[in-house]
Parts: sequence; C-alpha cells; structure tokens
Amino acid sequence: MRNGVLCVGTVAVDYTKTIDALPELESLVLIDAVTQSTGGPGLNIAFDLRQLDPALTVEAIGCIANDPAGDYILEQTNSAGIVNSRMQRAITQQTSFSDALTLTSNGKRTFLFHSGSNDELDLGLIDADLNHPKILHVGAAGLHKYADKSNQWVELLKRAQALGIHTNMEMVYLTPVRTRELVLPCLPHLTSLVINESEAAALLDTDLKVDSPNSHVDWETLEGAASSLISLGVNQLAVIHTPAGAVAADSRGNTWRQGSVKVPQDRIKGTTGAGDAFASGVLYGFHENWTVAESLLLAVAAAAQNIQSEFSAAGISPADETLALTAALGHRRTTQNS
Repeated sequence: MRNGVLCVGTVAVDYTKTIDALPELESLVLIDAVTQSTGGPGLNIAFDLRQLDPALTVEAIGCIANDPAGDYILEQTNSAGIVNSRMQRAITQQTSFSDALTLTSNGKRTFLFHSGSNDELDLGLIDADLNHPKILHVGAAGLHKYADKSNQWVELLKRAQALGIHTNMEMVYLTPVRTRELVLPCLPHLTSLVINESEAAALLDTDLKVDSPNSHVDWETLEGAASSLISLGVNQLAVIHTPAGAVAADSRGNTWRQGSVKVPQDRIKGTTGAGDAFASGVLYGFHENWTVAESLLLAVAAAAQNIQSEFSAAGISPADETLALTAALGHRRTTQNS
C-alpha cells in the first residue's frame, strides 16, 4: 500500500531580510532583521507536511553542495524527520540560496535567487517508486539548468504516473513563454496542479492578478481559468490560489471556492512560503482522501498560519489544530460582489 509524499525539486537556504522599503539605485535601505531557514518549492512543502502530520512519511530530493549551507539543509531535514538519503550533491556549485526582501508594512516580498546546486539536479537518477509514495510533488521547473534543458520533469512524471502515483506540480513565475515551454508538456502527466493566479495567467496567456487579500475578485473568471487548466491536460484537479482565496476545478466539471483566512495585518510577519503552505494543505487532503472542500479549507488555514511566522516553512500546527486555530478568524467571502 502506498503511503507518504515524495517531494522533488528546488532546495535552498532562505535569508529573509526585513526592510521598510525597496531601495532605489545607489541608495541605502537598512535591514531591520535577518533570519535563516530552509527554502525552495521542493523543500518547503516537505516541512509543511511534516508539521501538518508528524507521523506522515515525507522524503525530499534535491541537489545540495558540499558546503555549510548544504550541511544545514541536511541537519534541518533530519530534525524534522524528513527522509533525505537520496539528496544529490553538486560537484561545482555552491548550495542554492535566496535573499527574501520582506516589507515590514505588508509582508510582501521580492526574491534575489541564486540557483547554484539546483542546476546540477538530475531527475533521471530518481527512482520515483522507491519508498512507495502515494504522492509525488515536483517544483519548480525553470530553476534547474540540467533538468530543464531536456525537460526531465516530463519523464519523471510519466514514470510516476505509470506506477499509479498521484503526481502534483508547483510552479514559480517565469516569463510566460518559458513557463508554457516547460510546464504545458507536463500537464497531461499531472493528477493535480496547485499554483497561484500569476502562474496560471502565464500558462493561459491572460491576466488574473489579485493584488491583496481584500481586492475585488472575479471568482467566475478564476473558476474558468482552473477549468481551462483541466482542458489543457491536468487529469483530476486544478487549484488556483490568491491572497483573497482559492478556486478549484475537476475533470467532471465541478468547481469550488474558498475564501482566505482573515489574518489581522498586525499578525502578518511575511508571506514567503505561503503558497507552499497552501499547497501542503491540498496535498495532505489528497493523501488522507478528504473532499476537495475539506482540503481547500485546510490549505487556506495552513497559509494563514505560515504568514504569521517570519520563516518560509514554519509556524504550522497539526492539521486539526491548524483548522481550529484559524476558524475563529473567519474567512473572506467568495460571492461575486466580495
């Protein structure tokens, strides 16, 4: 019987730097605080899932270097109970890192990213069936020079799909042309896709941007976008999340909406990793055979807990506690006039 989640892709060390404003050229902005944590779409979800369920088997595979940052990633995954025995080691690169510049006023962030060791990740070396996972999560195409060159993502997903493994992909925002080049061939080999509205817009060549949690949202258009992703090949479920909430569409024509949690502004410490936390809620729901509605509710709850932490993959309680802790805050409406 299959059990657990295998997370493959970008691994990095995040240096989150809190600032009052983004600097203009040749100007100086003071950094108020610096924190260090693990990061990357292939790693954040692994940590988030272990927080939602400390008994869940979770493995992470990425490429790190033989340097202190790589050792730090191994130490942190060991501490979290994440299987890391198949981590690859880069020969010529340093471990990937990002400087996440987070604005004190609203928690929004800008990233300065060095792909480093991720460029040497070889997906062809991964036996997706080892440890018999129920779910394979991959993220993020476009940040791995070797794997991206021949789009190894497609072959890995194909192999997992043939083994009966639930496949899911996460994206990062690239140019629309590069996004479509890498991701569209993957869609027919995905059981599910969980992405934000900017990434969906890049795939669909449209505009879906939701600027803030309280922005007006055209929910019908978002639902149509999720349905379009199904039409492009996603097998079962497409989910699009925004600061205001999320929508989902399945291959049977059903759609769902879920408003985000109303976290008070003074509790928000940063939004880095919120999308990963959201996706972890959806994936945990898949793993536990929850309904789509239940999974979306956990997803927005996990994201709400994440943004109350300054770290990219921290601050999340076990699933039942996460739901209880966020329920009292309430959720944003998803009616057309919200």
